[in-house]
Amino acid sequence: MKTAYIKHLFLWGCILCALQPPLHAQSPQFSQYYAAPLLIAPSFAGNSLGSRAFINYRDQWAKLPGSFVTYSVALDNNFYAINSGIGLVFLRDIVGAAKYGNTMIKGLYSYRFNVTGDWRIRPGVYFAWEQRSMNFSSAVFPDQIWEDRIDPVSSLEPQIPPYSFFDAGASAVVYNSRMWIGLTVDHLMRPETSLSRMNNRSPMQWSQFGGFNFKLNRGLGKPLQALSVNYLFKTSRNFYQFDAGVNWIRAPMMLGLAWRGLPAFNTGYASYDAAIFSVGYAFRNVSVGYSYDFTISSLGPATGGSHEITVSISFNEGAKKDRKGSVPCPDVVRNLMFGADKEFYR
Repeated sequence: MKTAYIKHLFLWGCILCALQPPLHAQSPQFSQYYAAPLLIAPSFAGNSLGSRAFINYRDQWAKLPGSFVTYSVALDNNFYAINSGIGLVFLRDIVGAAKYGNTMIKGLYSYRFNVTGDWRIRPGVYFAWEQRSMNFSSAVFPDQIWEDRIDPVSSLEPQIPPYSFFDAGASAVVYNSRMWIGLTVDHLMRPETSLSRMNNRSPMQWSQFGGFNFKLNRGLGKPLQALSVNYLFKTSRNFYQFDAGVNWIRAPMMLGLAWRGLPAFNTGYASYDAAIFSVGYAFRNVSVGYSYDFTISSLGPATGGSHEITVSISFNEGAKKDRKGSVPCPDVVRNLMFGADKEFYR
């Protein structure tokens, strides 16, 4: 038996074990989460001068067979007259060599309340349709493997039809012109997410996030320089994840450094996943970002790390120039990366 056949046999044995109920899938995530704000919280829908488009791509553990690939496209718009924002997200997540797929379409709405002085609250909600599926078209099962050939048909291939469900979530962000802090709860409907339909209801997931912008120079005619510190903490049942990072902006460039892991706290357990390096550049109303996750967990550098590319586009801004109603979160849209003072504190 050739080495390649053995590799396929081992790989698909692991996949079939993973199919046994309950089936738990990793929630889609981006290291440049500030460049995918509509996936963090529906409160960020319409957090702009006019309209925005986001394109995100992530290839996780690139050197492993059947890596985790996620891509998304999102649109949103700010309706100033009614203090509201709406958004639409399409996401596709493909996990492992069996191509365990998650397709999601999400509609979002947010509303802005002016509280007092410079402080505001922005609640938001979303409703989503999701479909889970498996694709065994590239699989090689044990009964297909012979010494000199691979049979095209297998009697062992599982018959797993796609499964669809609806879900919802909500969030709230409290902020002023320099800082923000927010909370999101996902899976409010606790849908049945297992392809095996074995009463594997998804637990609610909580995300707590925030950040602060520090301006580094105020000289007239000088390029904008600033530091933006941000964090994201997620928990669901017995799962915990903490991301923290800092972005240095010198318009029109941005450099970032972040860390993903979980300190021991009082549990005696600590996990360390990745050190994240990122760079961004803005071209008028278009900005591009790239990040690399260097694996520091027990998986080691053999994974090849993870690569991410983000593209953000601002358009349909009209004549409105007031940003006082927007959360000052650190995305790679040009509003943060270009130099005018009025364009920095969003």
